[in-house]
Amino acid sequence: ATANAVLIINVEGVRGSGKTTWTLSGSSTTSSKGIIRTGSGSNSFNFGDSGQLDGRGRFLATNTTVGNDSLFAVTGSAQITLGGAVTRTITHIFLDPDQGFTGDDYGIRVNTRLSYLGGIGSTWSGSFTLDLDISNFNLGTYRSTRFNSFSLSQGATLIFKETTKTTPKPPTTPEPPTTPEPVSIPEPSSLALLGLALAGLRFSRKRKGAICRT
Repeated sequence: ATANAVLIINVEGVRGSGKTTWTLSGSSTTSSKGIIRTGSGSNSFNFGDSGQLDGRGRFLATNTTVGNDSLFAVTGSAQITLGGAVTRTITHIFLDPDQGFTGDDYGIRVNTRLSYLGGIGSTWSGSFTLDLDISNFNLGTYRSTRFNSFSLSQGATLIFKETTKTTPKPPTTPEPPTTPEPVSIPEPSSLALLGLALAGLRFSRKRKGAICRT
């Protein structure tokens, strides 16, 4: 994303894991005044903190477990910053599988209620985890120009992607070093006995030779 890119939401997850990771990036300018609500008592669509896919866009699967006007708490540190000074942490995601003539709805809720005016720059950053499996979404890329208070006449983008679980390889155990066989060194007492035996054998041979000469 370039410095002038608008809101981009990348959603990834391993099928069956029960979790998805949402990564936010980009920047935009508010087109009018509005309010970003908190997660308390805000289970409804609102142009100030919610967006809507163009046309009849459907990013929620037909067999999704997401009900109408659902609000989900998230874990992470995704943030929105207004005017380069005011920052709020995203605590909830709003999802609504719209069955009418409009596209599915999505939105954000923050830790502290935030009021803003039009013409203020906004930036998006960070990521969070949502306890919702990737199977609840239709994979692909979707555009949204209806996030009114956050422009986004330039267009917001949502990308849903399934990832593959990677199994870490077990650590290899190095072969133990080979230990050379110990060399047996005769003890001093053994050497002394061997010397006496050799001397006795030599004396015996000399004596035998002397007897033969006589």
